[in-house]
Amino acid sequence: MTLTVAPVDAAAQALDYHSELARWLRQAIALNPDGIELGIHADTLVSGDPYLQLRQGSDIQAAFSHLINEYERYQSQAVITALTLTTNSPLRSHQDGASLRAAGIRSVIRLSGGIEDTIRLQPADGGYWTTETGLVNTFASPMSSTRPVTAGGGLMAPAALASNIATLSANDNPIIVDIPFGTLTGLGDGDLADYGAQVAQSVLAAVASGSVRAILPQKLYVQSKDTGNRLVVVRVDDFRVDPDWDPSHIAFVYKLIEAGYPVTDGIIPAPRAGLLSRDEVSKAYLRAMSEDRRYDIAAHGWNHTPSELLGNSLRKDFDLIRGGISEVYRSTGRSPVSYIPPNDAFDENTLDALTATGTPLFSADKGDLRRFAGMDERGILHVSNTVKFEKSWSDDIPYRTKDQVFDLIGTDNDAVFCIHPRTANSPEKKALILDTLAELSAQRGTKLVNFAEYYAAVSPAMPNVERIRSARADVSVRDWKKPDQYPLDDSILKADAELAWRYFDWGSKNFNGMVPATSWIESGKQAGYPFATMWDVGTQILATLSAQRLGIIDQPSFETIIMRIVAFLKESNFRYAGGKLPHTERPLGSQGGQREGFDSADTGRLLVALKILDQHTAGAFPIFDLVSGWSFKPVLKGGKMHMVSKNGRVSSLHANSYAGYAGRGYSLWGESIKPVFDAEDPSRSMDAAIASLAEIQRRGRIATEPHVTEKIELGGSQHGRLMADILYAAQIKRYRETDTLTCASECAMAGPPYFTYQGYQLTDHGGQFVVDTLKTSSQARADKMADKLRLVSTKGAYLWYAARPGDYSEKLIALVREQAKMPGMGFSAGISERTGKSIEVTDINTNGIILESIAYILGGRKPFLLSEGA
Repeated sequence: MTLTVAPVDAAAQALDYHSELARWLRQAIALNPDGIELGIHADTLVSGDPYLQLRQGSDIQAAFSHLINEYERYQSQAVITALTLTTNSPLRSHQDGASLRAAGIRSVIRLSGGIEDTIRLQPADGGYWTTETGLVNTFASPMSSTRPVTAGGGLMAPAALASNIATLSANDNPIIVDIPFGTLTGLGDGDLADYGAQVAQSVLAAVASGSVRAILPQKLYVQSKDTGNRLVVVRVDDFRVDPDWDPSHIAFVYKLIEAGYPVTDGIIPAPRAGLLSRDEVSKAYLRAMSEDRRYDIAAHGWNHTPSELLGNSLRKDFDLIRGGISEVYRSTGRSPVSYIPPNDAFDENTLDALTATGTPLFSADKGDLRRFAGMDERGILHVSNTVKFEKSWSDDIPYRTKDQVFDLIGTDNDAVFCIHPRTANSPEKKALILDTLAELSAQRGTKLVNFAEYYAAVSPAMPNVERIRSARADVSVRDWKKPDQYPLDDSILKADAELAWRYFDWGSKNFNGMVPATSWIESGKQAGYPFATMWDVGTQILATLSAQRLGIIDQPSFETIIMRIVAFLKESNFRYAGGKLPHTERPLGSQGGQREGFDSADTGRLLVALKILDQHTAGAFPIFDLVSGWSFKPVLKGGKMHMVSKNGRVSSLHANSYAGYAGRGYSLWGESIKPVFDAEDPSRSMDAAIASLAEIQRRGRIATEPHVTEKIELGGSQHGRLMADILYAAQIKRYRETDTLTCASECAMAGPPYFTYQGYQLTDHGGQFVVDTLKTSSQARADKMADKLRLVSTKGAYLWYAARPGDYSEKLIALVREQAKMPGMGFSAGISERTGKSIEVTDINTNGIILESIAYILGGRKPFLLSEGA
């Protein structure tokens, strides 16, 4: 008999370990381990999405494992996990449920009734289907279910059940006799006993006739598969823990590989002996071994001290974990699939930090039964059922017997067999380990694997999860290196900042203290576009502040410039709903042609700059009075940002890709802004990250500015970081595939269409780099012109160099420093991808962002204003 339990109810409440039902379940399995299989039940599988199904199955599995295992028992015997799940959800696709294999589930029994089968993939008379992960979907026929056929009807009569079993036995499909517990409601004890006995007699009679045989789902699963029924990972720990032990470790791993066993080698990146990247002997061994597909690597902490990942801040844990994985990657050229915390010691910050590195798998001892196998809300796959020979870590390090180890591993569950070569310090212990591996590999249905093979076997394609993980791994590990390893020194960056300031110095001298949006050479002289948006004004403020911090201008000059900007902002306002607002665009002279209206995104940028200025100067300028004179309530209806055209037409900006950054400007000045994203913090929840991904796709292209600008000005935000990571990783990917340096952001152009929005647009199946223009050019024409218009953004290169120090940002800044300088004027807006030459236009935002980026770098990479939510 298979008894499936819903350990988590509809209100997400887990069944209590001390409840009467939980005690009865533990007693039932102890008294009849061969006659009862305990499984789990979910009325509905929440989605056809493999990630969401795995998350649901993992949470149910964790709750079940907690309530069914007694601590004293699993100290000497294999843990009990649910190998079978029953559900009323009909099959959605041939791979439906495949990801549940990663939660330890082998069979999903699709019960009939309860949910209408609109897709009609599964046969009405039963059957089964094996997925790519080896999970088997088994389909129950309504003919063998005791569920009432109609609402309010009675239970199926045992005689009818017996007749239906006889009919179904004519084919070879499994027959599921399904007795839904809910259908028994209202029956007294006597009636229950009678009905149960009659059902049992019907089944036993069919068995006695020889037409069917009784079997538990897990036994059927094992008998139907020759290999791969359960996977045992061979994990060898502590390489480099001590140089004196390394030769015996290497020899032991060689022996395992030569014997045909796959191995995951746990590498300590920075023990007392020093960094792996400086250990030529170890690197030579690792690279040679990596040629063998059976050999896999894992990062095993940092120094391998007993509690190096316990009780730390999230930042410290991230630095330790990222540093360790990066050492392994740069020394071997391989990204570890798994991470092993030293001594199984970790906490919530450890897991949050690991999430940011994009590492998919975590291996630590089962501990307090919180999770044996499955994926947590962060998107980390836990493989925790670890068995080792060491009884304890006392001086003599006593070993268990082989029988004791096999009792712990059992015959059904996936497991990790952990080996420490330094404790196998005698021929007898080495032989014991090798004998155990030989017996395990000879078990029918058991397959020895390493972690890379394990992950590939149990995890189906999860495109959105992989996109997020890969972006995090590219940014945090594969491209990253410490900033102090960079060749650019302070004097080089200071010279770049001085060149960028030339744009502002020229502009303010020629436009009454203000700076034009763009500039170019015309008839041998420098000319400028005599208008400025509120975004431009915000940039002028922060460029001036950066120049003052870098010592390019003195304090009196700084004060003169800021007072002129404040006066400029006070001179004219856009009137709307009886109040005053900043204009969309202002002329810098007496000419007309300005764009009327109110732009909430540009004003949000201005408000960020004004808050940073006000804090930096301790309120020395009348900034508060200036901002207080603007009436934002009419354009922040319902807490959402809105734009106003010159004719008074109002449209929402809240769904724009710039909204997250712009909204922070209003919040900094006390305005009430609704959260821009519906999804919660994506940094600690893969659930939220996937939901955020869908929102980001709807909002439009992602560009370097403002998502990286937000990092250096305000310390960033979690949604902004996700967008920046996805963009940066996409740029790196395009460079790897095409050898074309890619850096996308909004850019001024030297000719029509004069301004482009360049960025990365997420799609259902990946993404594409797009070039959008203003209304001066049709979209069809813009598409044709995209290759001509596409630039390597100069300001973007400096932003990435500041915020994402790594191999790729070094390539970007080297290119723009060589190609984008316009002597005496500043920096070109970008380098043409098609020609490899700079375009002949410079602008306020390119030069302003360069100044900001350099001030950020030389200021110790601390944000201008570390605001709430950073």
